Amino acid sequence: MNSGWLQVGAAAATSALLLFAAQPDSPGGMVLSVLAPLPLFVVGLWWGLFHGAATGAAATIAILFGVSLEAGLYYAAVNAVPTALLMWQAEREPGKPVRLVLTLAACAAVPIVAAALYFSGHDGGLEGVIQERLSPLLNAAVTDRSGVTPPQWASFIETIAGLFPALASTFWALLIAVNGALAQGLLRRFGKNRLPTPDVAAILAPRWMLAVFGVTVALSMMSGGVGYLADNLLPVAALPFFLGGLALAHWVLRRSGAPGLWLGLLYGLLIVFGWPAVILMLIGLIDTIFDFRGRAGPPSAPPAT
Repeated sequence: MNSGWLQVGAAAATSALLLFAAQPDSPGGMVLSVLAPLPLFVVGLWWGLFHGAATGAAATIAILFGVSLEAGLYYAAVNAVPTALLMWQAEREPGKPVRLVLTLAACAAVPIVAAALYFSGHDGGLEGVIQERLSPLLNAAVTDRSGVTPPQWASFIETIAGLFPALASTFWALLIAVNGALAQGLLRRFGKNRLPTPDVAAILAPRWMLAVFGVTVALSMMSGGVGYLADNLLPVAALPFFLGGLALAHWVLRRSGAPGLWLGLLYGLLIVFGWPAVILMLIGLIDTIFDFRGRAGPPSAPPAT
């Protein structure tokens, strides 16, 4: 009788290969690499947390011995540990998707804080390290045949270095969320999901996040390493409000005559332009204060599980 261990082995191998066998200089290879958490979610949401965590551990061990210690630690930090934490929260309270959101935000914030502390003794701190390592790569991309780099490029590199941790962590958090949603969607399609699909329209950031966001904004006005750290934590602190605003949009559009059409348009605007995310974040922040959905009554029925 199959107890799920065959799937654990196959998923661990697949996840490791997706991350390290893909060619980083090809668009297809990058797409494959960002799908590395997908097999972990598939096994965990199908067979349970223990099997999902075992899949991540097996892939980590394989990479430790097959590639290098650094590669194994990177895989564990970026894929294995966050997916295990998210699956744990999903099993604890399946009806509270906000716990998943807060866990995701915490997983995105921890590496930024850890890196800032680790490189605090370096000249320029974390920002100096990023600028030092990004400069050769970015300069090589625009240097002409005579070896001349555009004079305005230095300020561009400085801007990128100032926002790089925030951009990387927020993008990573969204990719992890997409992988989890893809895994749940695949399992639900074949009737293998153990847990109900979280209702996006039920996400509401807790009010204590307002204090966290306010403190982060205040610290971002400081100079030096503290201000740099707060600047990069600000998008992460805003992530629960953005998803809360997206949840409110789902709740409102679900009551319209063609919710699929309007939601497709909304997601299209987010992907193409990006700036609607700021509006959704502000809406989510206001909704956290006033709880419009709670005042209006229960939302429409969530999607079938």
